[in-house]
Amino acid sequence: MLSKIRILQVGDVHLPTAALAQRNVDQKDSAFSVELRNVISAIPTKVVFKQIYKLLDESGIDALIFMGDFTDRGALDHYERSSAFLANSLQIGGNRNHAAVKIGIVPGNHDINRDLAKQPGLATKFAPLNDHLRKNGLPMLPVERTISMAVRKGNSVADINLMNSCWGCGAAEYIPSEFREGIGKAIETAIAAGGASALQAYYDRQFDTPAFSNESIGEIVQHAATAEPQALLIIAAHHNLLPQRLTRLAPYTELVNSGAFRASLLETRRPILYLHGHIHEDPIEILSTPSSQCLITISAPAATDGFNLIEINYTRKGLPLSCRIYPWRFNASGVLHRGSPCTIPLLGHRRRSHDPSLGRIYSHLLSVGESYWSDLVNHNPAFFSIDLEESLREAIELLLADESIAVENYEFDASHWIVRAKI
Repeated sequence: MLSKIRILQVGDVHLPTAALAQRNVDQKDSAFSVELRNVISAIPTKVVFKQIYKLLDESGIDALIFMGDFTDRGALDHYERSSAFLANSLQIGGNRNHAAVKIGIVPGNHDINRDLAKQPGLATKFAPLNDHLRKNGLPMLPVERTISMAVRKGNSVADINLMNSCWGCGAAEYIPSEFREGIGKAIETAIAAGGASALQAYYDRQFDTPAFSNESIGEIVQHAATAEPQALLIIAAHHNLLPQRLTRLAPYTELVNSGAFRASLLETRRPILYLHGHIHEDPIEILSTPSSQCLITISAPAATDGFNLIEINYTRKGLPLSCRIYPWRFNASGVLHRGSPCTIPLLGHRRRSHDPSLGRIYSHLLSVGESYWSDLVNHNPAFFSIDLEESLREAIELLLADESIAVENYEFDASHWIVRAKI
């Protein structure tokens, strides 16, 4: 069968406040029974993590990637709680039930402790969270170096690279020197006087200047040049490469070198998935230049709103064929469900040869409108002379990636498929 690699992408968790959030309840009566309220409305974070656990338990998930912002304000005691929650609620890391699933974790700007960020050493502010992740059997954050891990199924490879986009987060040394001291004192005074609300405002609108280090950009470009030619390169980091759709009046929270990084990725001339969080929205956007392969940016929603299931399909020779993103979101009634997928072709300039069988299949589908899988397999004359079902499945996946056809019951075994031509 054609290889398929499945990845769960989880956005900003924001504990502990997210653990208190309610959905689909407009509670005007403060005396209303808490027990009954909990029967008719669940805490979104618990619902989301229950579903993720179920998918890990039942669906052959190959990797689970967290997009950062586990905490609200980088409080040291919240590092321990959030790390333990991730490990225990999903049974990942150590010797837990899902220890075999590859885990990727990147830091977010809300994970930075302000006091630690003032101390010497660029990596100091990341050390305590890494310590607590390690204690709970979870993998480390990427700090000074990119962390790479490969998911393999036969000759199909997903080459996952975790990067740190939070070098400037919370660091006063990146405020321009001419007014660094004055602004630093003003921030301290305002937070001392304003308490928790002022501290939250600092994390929402601080002089943050997130960035990738020049070394890490060079590292990923070199890795792309030497990685296996057929491998699909996946990069995960907290911050978005493109400005968010809703105008954001907090310019210091945007990546300062996103343009340079985008250009470097496009120059690798291979398809790349870039996974991120941060903006609490979930656009899927495709970038390309006339001479480049596609760079697909996939944003995860905040964890209180759901998560993404990403399926990567490969040809029989191991080339990335298509990427299918299934959004798991809450509906208007507060029920978490799997939405309609978005399918993106990945072959690009590495296009398949123009096999005449593809044209015959598409022409047949145009003439009949739709066809059951069994009818395609038993078509006379046969579309393929050898490896009929495997060749036919690959052809259907190619046409589906091109959006030339639609496949009903795609989530089931191919024997249940109803294939329909699109004009």
